[in-house]
Amino acid sequence: MDCKIVTYWLILISHFSGVEVMNILYLSLRFPYPPHSGDKIRTYNVLKHLSRKHSISFVSFNQSPDEIKHIEKIQNFCSQVSTVRFSKTRAYSNCILNSLSGEPFQVAYWHSPEMQKTIDKLMDKDGFDLVHTQFFRTAQYIIKYTDKPKLLDSGDSFWLNLSRRAKLDRSLAWPLLKLEASKVKVYETQIAKWFDHVTMVSPLDMQCLLSNDSSLPVSVVPMGVDIDYYQPGADAYEMNLLFTGTIRYFPNKDAVLYFYSEIFPLIKKAIPNIKFFVVGNYPPKNIVRLASNSDIIVTGHVEDVRPYFDKSAVFVCPLRSGSGMQAKILEAMAMGVPVVTTSMGATALDAVDGKDIIVADDPKSFADKTIELVKNRDLRNYIAQNARKLVEEKYEWSTIVERFNEVYENIRMGSRIRRF
Repeated sequence: MDCKIVTYWLILISHFSGVEVMNILYLSLRFPYPPHSGDKIRTYNVLKHLSRKHSISFVSFNQSPDEIKHIEKIQNFCSQVSTVRFSKTRAYSNCILNSLSGEPFQVAYWHSPEMQKTIDKLMDKDGFDLVHTQFFRTAQYIIKYTDKPKLLDSGDSFWLNLSRRAKLDRSLAWPLLKLEASKVKVYETQIAKWFDHVTMVSPLDMQCLLSNDSSLPVSVVPMGVDIDYYQPGADAYEMNLLFTGTIRYFPNKDAVLYFYSEIFPLIKKAIPNIKFFVVGNYPPKNIVRLASNSDIIVTGHVEDVRPYFDKSAVFVCPLRSGSGMQAKILEAMAMGVPVVTTSMGATALDAVDGKDIIVADDPKSFADKTIELVKNRDLRNYIAQNARKLVEEKYEWSTIVERFNEVYENIRMGSRIRRF
C-alpha cells in the first residue's frame, strides 16, 4: 500500500480513536528479517505492531546481501526503510584504533560514517516526533540531536552479560572481557543520560542500570512472543529434550556444553533412549562434533523450529551466563512444552517455579526434575498449560507494544526533565 495512503488512514484512526499518531525514526543494529535471534525477533514484532498506530521510518545495518532480499517484509510496516552495509573489516579496524580509549569495543565496532550520514539526511528531511533507538551501540548516531525526543530501548544490561561471561570464559579473550565489562558499565550509564527514557527487558537489567545512577528514567518493557505462530501441538511428543537459539552466542554455547557433560549423563541413566536436540544457527565445531554420538542431534539452521517443539517432552535451558529475557523460553512456553531452566534463565519472567516453569541450579536437581517431567504426563501438562496461559496474559506482542506507546505518550507530554 502507498505510504501516503497509510499515513492518511493513520490520521483518520487518530481522529476517531484519540490515538496520537507519531512520525517515528526507528534505529536498529541489525536488519530484523528473518527474525531468528532475540534482538531481531523484538525489532520485527515491535515494528509490526507499532505500524498499526504510527508512521515508522526504519534504519539498520545489513550484514549480507541476503538480508536485502527481504526488505519488502519490513516495507510492509514502514513508510521508508534504509540500510547501510556493515563491514567487519572496518569494524575490527575501529576496535584496534580505539583500543586505548575509554570507549567500549562494542561502540567502536558498530561505528560507521555512512550510518551517521544516512541518519543525518533523514533527520534533516523529516519532522520526526520521536527517535526510537535500539541498544546503546546505536545511541552514538543520535545523541547530538539534543532537541529531539528520544527513547533508548537498551534491552538487557550488557555489562551484566559480560560480567557473567567473564566468570566462565577462560579463553584468551578473558582479559578483554574484563576490560570491556568495565568500559561498558560506565558507557551504558553515561549514554542513557542523553535520552528522555530508557527501557530494559527485565527488572534485574533495569536495576543494574539504576545501580550506577538511580536518577535515570528507566522502565521495563519485556520480550514478547507471537502466540498465534507458536501454539501447542498434539500431545504426541517423543523422548526428546530440546534446546534452541543462536548456538555460537557464548551463553547458549556454554549452556549446551554444560548440559551435555554434566546433566545429560544423569538423565541417560534413568531414560537410556532419550535424545537431545540442539536446534539453531551457527553451531561451533566443538558442538557439531558432539553429533557423532547418537544421543545428540545438532541441526544447524532450520526454517521452522515448531516441529522440534512438537516432538519434544521438555525444553531444557541451563543458562549460566547472559542477561535479559530469553525468547527461546517464551517460545517453548507458548508451544506448550514445559521448561526446565536455571534461576538465571527464569529471573526475568513473571513465572512461578513449580507452576509455570521448573527451576534447578545444580546438575543433579536439573536432571531429576527433567526426568520427572518426562515420566509424569500430568505434571508435564500442568506446567505446559499454565505456561501457555501466562504468555497469553503477559507476553503477547500487542500487550508489549502498548507499553512502548505509553512511554511514547509520556515523552510527548514532556514528563521527563532532561539530565546531563
